[in-house]
Amino acid sequence: MGKQVLVLPFWNEISPVQFCTVKWKLILKLSKEFIRYVVVGAAMNGCGFLLYALFTTLGVSPVLTISIFYPIYIGLAFYLNKKWSFNHKGRISASAVRYLISYIGCYVLNVAVLKFFSGYLGYPHLVVQAIAILVFALLLFLAQKYWVFRTQVISIAHVQHL
Repeated sequence: MGKQVLVLPFWNEISPVQFCTVKWKLILKLSKEFIRYVVVGAAMNGCGFLLYALFTTLGVSPVLTISIFYPIYIGLAFYLNKKWSFNHKGRISASAVRYLISYIGCYVLNVAVLKFFSGYLGYPHLVVQAIAILVFALLLFLAQKYWVFRTQVISIAHVQHL
């Protein structure tokens, strides 16, 4: 049999130059969003980690400390990421619910990670929390980019038929 070629439904409707232009615009947009997300995250997590270290040094338990600061962090980070990082124009109610679900999931995982690695295996909780922040930050970027603040994609063919 002959060689099979993958044909994209919209390929005949746009030129290769237009396709490459769209591709590069998406890459640049993703890079810009990621950089802004990193700036917001670095500021929030840097302050959060310092507060975590201060409170746990003063004798507050690690789990209680993250329980105190998660709601504050979630609200402020939601606002900054919605408005600045992702420039999301969608309904606040839908994105806020998805945002809360993603952060509740990470909170539960954060507590489990702290209890397992610090409580059960005996690793220092400050080291465990520092690593957890980095891992959860990447997971949360992906969740926010592709689920929480997703934009509706309309195919080029659909727009041309309107």
